[in-house]
Amino acid sequence: MSVSREQEVAALAEAKGAVPRAATRATYHLRRYMPLYVFGTVWALMIGLFPTINHDGNSTQLAGDATGQSGNVAPGQSESGPTAADGSVNFDTGATLPSGASRSTGSSNSRVGGAISPPPAVGSGVTVGGVACKPGVRQIPFSQYAPPCVAKFTGNNGGVTSRGVTDKTIKITIKRNSDASGPNAQAVDQVNKSAGNATVQEGNDYGMEYVQWFNKMFELYGRRVELNIFDGQGNGTEEAQSKGQQAACADATNIALTQKSFGAVAWGFGYMSQPFSECAAQQKLYVSLGAPYFPERDFKKWNPYVWAGVMECERISHDVAEYIGKRLAHKNAKWAGDLALQNAQRRFATYVPDNDGYQHCTDLTQEDLKTKYNTTVEPRYSYALDVSQFPSEAARGIVQFQAAKVSTVVMACDPLSSVFLTQAANKQRYRPEWLSIGVAAQDTNGFARLWDQEEVDGHLFGMSQIGTDSKVYSQTGEAALAYKAATGKSTFPTGAALTYYFLLQLFNQLQAAGPNLTPQNIAIGTHNLPAGGGDTAAVGTWSFKDDHTAIDDSREIYYEGNATGFDGKKGAYLETYGGRRFSAGNWPAEDPPIYPGK
Repeated sequence: MSVSREQEVAALAEAKGAVPRAATRATYHLRRYMPLYVFGTVWALMIGLFPTINHDGNSTQLAGDATGQSGNVAPGQSESGPTAADGSVNFDTGATLPSGASRSTGSSNSRVGGAISPPPAVGSGVTVGGVACKPGVRQIPFSQYAPPCVAKFTGNNGGVTSRGVTDKTIKITIKRNSDASGPNAQAVDQVNKSAGNATVQEGNDYGMEYVQWFNKMFELYGRRVELNIFDGQGNGTEEAQSKGQQAACADATNIALTQKSFGAVAWGFGYMSQPFSECAAQQKLYVSLGAPYFPERDFKKWNPYVWAGVMECERISHDVAEYIGKRLAHKNAKWAGDLALQNAQRRFATYVPDNDGYQHCTDLTQEDLKTKYNTTVEPRYSYALDVSQFPSEAARGIVQFQAAKVSTVVMACDPLSSVFLTQAANKQRYRPEWLSIGVAAQDTNGFARLWDQEEVDGHLFGMSQIGTDSKVYSQTGEAALAYKAATGKSTFPTGAALTYYFLLQLFNQLQAAGPNLTPQNIAIGTHNLPAGGGDTAAVGTWSFKDDHTAIDDSREIYYEGNATGFDGKKGAYLETYGGRRFSAGNWPAEDPPIYPGK
């Protein structure tokens, strides 16, 4: 869809307020030059890494331990089975893990022969980072999410236990998509800046500082994470729409067989796409953050290779159905902005990407509502995750919802689409309730401020997977304390917060695997990690006990345009029940206690 300069100027003039105009301007900039290359870019801070050393073809090695050689082990040798030394049980196979030897193939700097030493005891001694370890202390002592502390490891780590692993290094490749350079980077910066997030260059620096520090603080059993950048064939916009499988698989094959890496992360330490995650599993590549919000059925298929931090959408779907069924259904839409809608029983509609995984989960919500709560969410508008189509898709969706007399729009979408949804609704003088389900940073003040304020002020509420902005971005919070410890700086740049949590999951899993590092042992260790976080934590409750994604619960929020946020700016989400978090089955069967006095 082409847009003339005159149309762009008109659209900018219609945008109410400086922040919505900034979002609209950024979107036209994106559309004029290059598509926004992944769904996760808007909320996951598409931040980059500067190359530092060892240029080798289209791969660039980054900071980390540059010593040692990357292991080259055939899949049948490197990942022959679950063999850890702690006696834990394999999540999927039920195999009990014995202590003892594991085959290790040669590398000039790798230990060979002999039994792999058992992992150090939990809760005693002194950690590799110099922390006094005792029961209840985590590897990062101020963290609510790091694994339990262990004494510094001594002994034989097995050397080459997997492809990309030696006795000294763990090779992780950063995949940079083919459309990740040029004017697009400026556009991503503009959108993120409008929402108060980091620029690419800022994020680059934060990520590298954290990696160096994590290498010192986490027990990696004599190894360090070594990073290299790989410029791939994959197109981010295609992959965000669950397309581009051929190029994604070519990248995964290159990273596995040419780069000979243990794992892969996205450019900027954000999320890998669903197509790449699928291909990575085929190539036995470990991916700590893959396929955001895709269903657990897919992660089971990819086990033990692909994981995620954000909640998988089957859990989200059941939670959304419970929230609607217990708290909103069969009642009038009293928080709509239109009198006719306020005086009518709620009718729900969903705005959701057209990817198969997200459609599957929306179907689950619909099924729960019909069978458990005698209600429904219809119509459904399924849109393409291509930013060049966002304005037109949103306009069509709003026309459909208004014609169907929908009172409550379920925003199962990215936050940039919500800019255009709310603008289109205001243009049509359509004033529904806006229901957040807490995905893709919808539940952060920075993005909610970008939406049409006449539409959302007093009318936006729902669920949030993460904590308040004050918990995430506080100068005394977990991410800030880590940043200050890593850099020696006294001030924490708030844009570094999410980067910290992205990297934390990676290092949590590497420590949990034990000295015999394989994807199978990552799975075993991860599923046996104790839960972290909770009501007082920054990003919810983390638990991998019965799935492959970290966050397990949500809190309730509502948006007030006149409330002052943590950053001193107008427009903020407020929380109910003192920030109490609810897991599936525990939402109260009562009206949400929001907008008191309205």
